[in-house]
Amino acid sequence: MIESQSINVDYPARSPEEAIREAGNALCRAGACSPQYVQAMVDSYHELGPYFVIAPGLALAHARPEQGAIKAQISAVRLRGPLAFGLVENDPVQVVLGLSATSSDAHIHLIQHIVTVLSDENNLHTLMHSHDPEQLYRLLARTS
Repeated sequence: MIESQSINVDYPARSPEEAIREAGNALCRAGACSPQYVQAMVDSYHELGPYFVIAPGLALAHARPEQGAIKAQISAVRLRGPLAFGLVENDPVQVVLGLSATSSDAHIHLIQHIVTVLSDENNLHTLMHSHDPEQLYRLLARTS
C-alpha cells in the first residue's frame, strides 16, 4: 500500500504542478505507475481544477487507472512550504498524497485506508507536521 521510497519530506515545490509531479514520481519510484500516469495527474489538475484538495492543507492527487496505474499504492509528499492550489476553503496545501489504483475497487480501498488513518486527529497532526519520513511511513503503513 505504501513503500518507504514513496515518501518525500520537505520537498521544495514552487507550484502545485511541481508538488503533484513529485507525488506521482514517488509512485513511480515504488513501481506503482508509469510516467504517463504522472503527467495525467498534472493534466487532471489543469483540466478539472483542485477538486482533490480534500481537507485543509491536504491534497489527494491521482489519475484514472487506465492512464498508467500499475499497482495500488500511496505516496506522501510533505512540502517545505505550503502552496495555494486554488480551493480557497482548503488552501494552502502542506501535504500531497499521491494515489495509484488499478480499479475503482482499489481506489475506494486506498481512500478508505487514508480516511481511517487520518480520522485520528493525532495522526493527521503527524502527517501535517512531521519531518521524519520513517514516522510518516509507519503512520501510513498501518493496517488497522
